[in-house]
Amino acid sequence: MPTTPHAPAAPAALALMNLRLRPLAAAACLLIAAAGALPAAAQTQEVQAARSYAIAAGPLDQALYSFARSAGITLSFDPELVTGMNTGGLAGNYPVGEGLSRLLAGTGLEGVVGASGGYRLRKTVSGGGDALPAISVTGERSASTEGTASYAPKAVTVASKMPMAWKDIPNSVTVITRQQMDDQNMTSVEDALRQSVGVTAIPYGDGTAYFQSRGYASEVQYDGLPANSSLQYLRQFNLAMYDRVEVLRGPSGLLQGSGEPAGTVNLVRKRPLATPAISGSVSGGSWSNYKGDIDISRPLNEEGTVRGRVVAAGQDGAVYKDKGHNRKGLAYGILEVDLTPRTTWAISAASQNDFSRGTDYGPGVYSNGNFVNPPRSAFFGVDWGTSNQTSNEFFTELTHRFDEDWVAKASYIYRHTSSDSAYGYVNGLVQLNNTASYILQGQDGNTTWQDLDVNLSGSFKLLGRKHQVLVGANYAQREAYSASGALTLAGINIYNINIPRTAIPLNSASNTYSEQYGLYAQTRLKLADPLTLLLGGRESWYASRSQALLPAAADWKSSPSVNNKFTPYAGLVYEVTPAISLYGSYSDIFSPQTQLAVGNTPLSPRTGEQYELGAKGVFLDGKLNASLAAFRIRDNNRAVTDPNNLGFYVTEGKVESKGWEAEVSGSPARGLDLYAGYTRLDTSYLSDPVNQGKVFSPEEPRHTLKLWTKYQFQQPALSKLQAGFGARIMSQTNRGVGMQGGYSVFDALLGYRIDAHWLATLQVTNLFDKTYYARMPARFYSVYGEPRNITLALRAAY
Repeated sequence: MPTTPHAPAAPAALALMNLRLRPLAAAACLLIAAAGALPAAAQTQEVQAARSYAIAAGPLDQALYSFARSAGITLSFDPELVTGMNTGGLAGNYPVGEGLSRLLAGTGLEGVVGASGGYRLRKTVSGGGDALPAISVTGERSASTEGTASYAPKAVTVASKMPMAWKDIPNSVTVITRQQMDDQNMTSVEDALRQSVGVTAIPYGDGTAYFQSRGYASEVQYDGLPANSSLQYLRQFNLAMYDRVEVLRGPSGLLQGSGEPAGTVNLVRKRPLATPAISGSVSGGSWSNYKGDIDISRPLNEEGTVRGRVVAAGQDGAVYKDKGHNRKGLAYGILEVDLTPRTTWAISAASQNDFSRGTDYGPGVYSNGNFVNPPRSAFFGVDWGTSNQTSNEFFTELTHRFDEDWVAKASYIYRHTSSDSAYGYVNGLVQLNNTASYILQGQDGNTTWQDLDVNLSGSFKLLGRKHQVLVGANYAQREAYSASGALTLAGINIYNINIPRTAIPLNSASNTYSEQYGLYAQTRLKLADPLTLLLGGRESWYASRSQALLPAAADWKSSPSVNNKFTPYAGLVYEVTPAISLYGSYSDIFSPQTQLAVGNTPLSPRTGEQYELGAKGVFLDGKLNASLAAFRIRDNNRAVTDPNNLGFYVTEGKVESKGWEAEVSGSPARGLDLYAGYTRLDTSYLSDPVNQGKVFSPEEPRHTLKLWTKYQFQQPALSKLQAGFGARIMSQTNRGVGMQGGYSVFDALLGYRIDAHWLATLQVTNLFDKTYYARMPARFYSVYGEPRNITLALRAAY
C-alpha cells in the first residue's frame, strides 16, 4: 500500500497521563462527590413502573439473568436453588414485582424486596423466612444482547452513556446483536458493518477496510470511549470478544469530540455471566479456511461476587487468489468484582496477532481509462511479501450505584498496535501492453491510544415529572511512530511479477501526537407524558503535532489547535402510542484543519451539522423494531484555495449529504428472525471552486438494500431445521474513473439443530457467484468481492 498511517513499530511504554488529565481528575472527584450528596430514596418507587419483557421459555437461571437486565434491578439467589428448573417465559408489560412473580410461576419460589430495593429469591413461605445464601445478578447492563436470541435491541448506549431504550433515541441507531453475529458466522468488524444499514464497508486489499456512512468516514468507540483514527484501515479484534456492534449515524460530537459527521461505531465487549456457561464453534470452508473459538464464563466464588470470562479465537486459511495466506489469533479475558453490593470493578485484557502473506491491492486502470478486469484469482503482489500486526488492549472500569438509579462510572482503555510489512503493488496506470511501474514498499510502526472517561447519570424530579441527566468528561490521546521505504521498478508485466526477495531500506520516518479532552452534559426533560426534550452540549479542546525523523530529524511542529469549541445537541421525541414515537434532532461535530489562511493564521474547524426527522416503532411485545428517518448534513467551513492569495486557503467550501433510511429488525413471526434496511443517499459539493456540483462520495451507492432472514421451521417433523437467506443490492458506484453498474449479491444458509446444545450450519456466500468490485478501480488499486464460498460450521452452547 502506499504509505498510510495504518501500519504502525517498536512498542511504546505505557506513560502517565500528562498535566492535561488534571481537569479530568478534578471532574471525576466533583462528580462522585456530587453524587454522594444526592438524597437517598427507596428504589421501590422505581420498580412500580411497567416494563416490557420478551423472555423465552427455558432454563430458569438464564431467564432470571435476562429479567434482571431488562428490569434494571439487582436480583440475588442461590444457584443450587434454581438448578434444573425451567420457566414458561415472560412476554408483555408488567411492573417488576408482578413480572418476577409470573416468571417464577410454578417453581415454588418467590421474590422478596430487600432493604436496598433489590430482590432476592427464596422458597415460597408464609410469614417470611430467612434469606438464602445469595449471589448478585445485576440488571444494569440492560443494553446487552447476549442471551436475548434476538436481532432487535431493547436498549443502546452509543447515543448516551446510559442504556436508553432504542425507541427513545432521536437518531438513527443500528445494533448488530450477538445472535445475528452468530447466525451469520461473523468474525470481523468488517463482516458486521457490511451488514449494517447506512454503512458502506470497502476492503483495502491488505486485510483492513474503510467504512463510509452518509458520505464520510465513520468514527469508533470502545465501550463508549472515543478513539480517534482507530477504525479506518486498521485490523480490529475478532468479534468473538464483543456482545454487540452499535452504529450511530450522523454527527456524534456530543460524546465523540472531534471527528467526521458520519457517526460512530461502538464496539461493546462481552462481560462475565452470572451463571456458568461455555460455548464455542469450529468451521471449515473454501480455500482451506478454518476457524474456531471458545468462550467460558462463570462465577469464581460461592457468593458470585467475583466473575470471570475468557475467550479465544483463531483462524487460518488461504484466499481466493492464486497466492495469499492469513493467520489470526485472539485471547481475551475479563474479570468483574463486586467490591460492595453497590460497587463493581471490571478489568480486561486482549491480545491479537494478525499475520498475512501475499498482500495484494490489485491493479487500477489502463492508460486509456478502461478497467484492467483481470481474472478474480490473479495475484499482483509479491509472494514473499508479509504483514504482521500485534494488537494489545487493557481496559478497566469502576461503577458505583447510588440510591434510586444514579450511577457514577470511570473507564480507562489502553490500546497498542505494532506492525511491520513488506509488499509490492502496481504503481499507477497500466499501459496497454500490460506493463506498469511497480513499487516495493516496507513499513514499520506502532500506535498507542489512551482514553479516559468519567461520568455520572441518573434521574431527578421537577414539576411533578421525572427527568434524566448525564454529565461527564473524557480524554483521548494518540501517539504514533511510522517508518517506510520504497523502491520503484519500471516496465513490469503485471501478469508476470517475478521479483526476488529484496531488502527495502526505511528512509522516511515520523512521530505524530494528538490529544483532545472535553466536558459534556445531556439531559432528557419530560415536558409532558408523551413529549421528551433532549438537550446537550460539549466543550472541547484539541491539539496535535508531528516530528520528522528521517531522512533528517527535526523539531516537533504543532498544527493549529482548537480551544473551547462548543458542540450543541438537541432532540425532541413524541410518543404517539406506547409502541410508536416520532422524533426530530439536531447534532453537530467539528474537525480541525491544518491549512493556513493568508498571514499564516489557522483556519477555523470544519463543522458538520445534521437535521434528522424520523419515526420508530417497537411491536409484538418488543420482538420487532422498525424505523424510518430522513436527514440532511451540511459540512461547512471546508478549506478551499484562496483565489486571491496563492498557497493559502479560505473556509468557503461546503458539502451536503442528504437522504433517508428505513430499517426493520427482530422477529415478525414465530421462528422468523429478520434484519432489513434501505438507504437513499445523495452527496454533493455545494461550494467548491473545482468540484462544484459533483458527487462528493461516489464510492457510496445512491440506493442500498440489505437483508438477512433466518427461519426455524415450526412443523414438528422439520423442527430441527432452519434456513437463512441474505441479499445486498446496490446501485452504481465509482472511484473517480469508471462506473460500476448496480449489482446484487445473495447468501444462503441451512442449519440443523442436533439437540438443545449443538447446531450445525452450511453457509453459502455469494450464492450465484457474482463478479463485482468491492473496491472500485481507479488510478491506483482495485479489489474484487469474494467469489462463491462455502462454510460448514458446528456451534455448541452449554
